[in-house]
Amino acid sequence: MLAEAAGYTARPVGVPDLSAIVLCYRAEESIEDVIRPLYEQLEQAGIDFELVLVANYHDGQPDRTPEIVRAFAVEHPRSRPVIQAKQGAMGWDMRMGFEAATARHLVVIDGDSQNPVEDVLRMYREMVRTGVPVMKGRRIARFDGLKRRLVSFVYNSFFVVLFRTRGIWDINGKPKGMTREAYERLALTSDDWFIDAEIVVKARRAGLSVGELPVVFQRNDERASFVRASAVLEFLRNMARARLGRWGR
Repeated sequence: MLAEAAGYTARPVGVPDLSAIVLCYRAEESIEDVIRPLYEQLEQAGIDFELVLVANYHDGQPDRTPEIVRAFAVEHPRSRPVIQAKQGAMGWDMRMGFEAATARHLVVIDGDSQNPVEDVLRMYREMVRTGVPVMKGRRIARFDGLKRRLVSFVYNSFFVVLFRTRGIWDINGKPKGMTREAYERLALTSDDWFIDAEIVVKARRAGLSVGELPVVFQRNDERASFVRASAVLEFLRNMARARLGRWGR
């Protein structure tokens, strides 16, 4: 029942080692540049994996992403589309992907090609090697423009002050990874961009180690960023709520 309501098909019985979750929102044809090489890399690595493709959409808005993702899944048996009319923003999409995933390790990445697809496999292997239950990308180099770098710096500075996360930076960095057990403990509720912060804050409060994987963030010439300068105000408002323990309000 839940699977039908969420818009995805059930995976056959058996627990894979890795659920690679791709947030495909409004990527359209360019999503092929992410999911096709990612699928091939995971197959060649010999990992028992599933590829969860979150292609939620807004009613009434033109977007070919769902049909592209469905067609890909027909040709690639380890892929499962998650497609539903949107009821939230990026955080809601991410939670839908986590909910659909069945593996022992969950790694989520955006479908805009700004993180190389190799980062998914790198993060999975590093989590297995270190045993860390939660991991995030930390952008050691980024080519997405001065404005976004300034927004990120302001946000991360406030975050460190409010939540005392010294030693952790680039809260919104992807990929994001966690074990099945960690995911179940975190009980994520954010529907918007703050879900990245919620993962880190709740992991720290639960006493879970948060590892960081150095990544390079590429420029995206396919489409404009969905993050605006006004997102800083949204982040600050969410940080205040989170500081008071008012998650999801």
